[in-house]
Amino acid sequence: MIHRRGLAALLPALLLPAGAARALEEAAAVRALLADTENARTGGSPACAGFGAWGQAAQGLFVVAVPEDEGLRVALMDDGADGSPRIVAGPVQIEPITIDPWWTCLIDVDRLAPLGGRPVIALRIRNSYLSTGRSTSTEALHLLVQDGTTLRPIFASLLAAAHSEQGPRGQRTGWQRRWVVVPVGRGRDGMPNLEVRDRRNNAVVSRHRWAGEGYDPPVFDRTPPLGPG
Repeated sequence: MIHRRGLAALLPALLLPAGAARALEEAAAVRALLADTENARTGGSPACAGFGAWGQAAQGLFVVAVPEDEGLRVALMDDGADGSPRIVAGPVQIEPITIDPWWTCLIDVDRLAPLGGRPVIALRIRNSYLSTGRSTSTEALHLLVQDGTTLRPIFASLLAAAHSEQGPRGQRTGWQRRWVVVPVGRGRDGMPNLEVRDRRNNAVVSRHRWAGEGYDPPVFDRTPPLGPG
């Protein structure tokens, strides 16, 4: 079953060039973020991890994201005064948008221009699942903002979803869909509203308005089955 559905990708014009040398060591940051979790207690390794520079290069800040059970644990970190990983904001646990549980996953930290003057943390999460009878894949975008020492999720949406299944006679059937999220105009507090559009025909399938603490609705929701429609 799909936990929560939506889709998204901000306009390419919002993408910023890569920057900031990595002062924080990724493996050490992941270990520090998992220090009080079940993974640390059992010695397990996360299925995947996201790690990327964030903000101005002089700040030395990095977004670190790792799966934890059915959720995703996210924090903003730096190398601290003593050179060891330090949590600057968070951690927060968010519910990732997937069709199936974590299987083969990849987490990227996208560098986005500010929305309404607010720096946005953008996580692009890909997950795929394969069994003897079917396969699924998803790509989703989760947006968060920093509020002091707190990280606040503000929007989440699928970018793509695909499903294939083997029929009783061995034939494969399935579908795949893609969407894009577009900022439109200036809403409350200068934050743009968002439109989710079908990539096939640019038709608007959902509108999301800034409600002061996040977007309403916070997730672009598709009721099952997603299917080809």
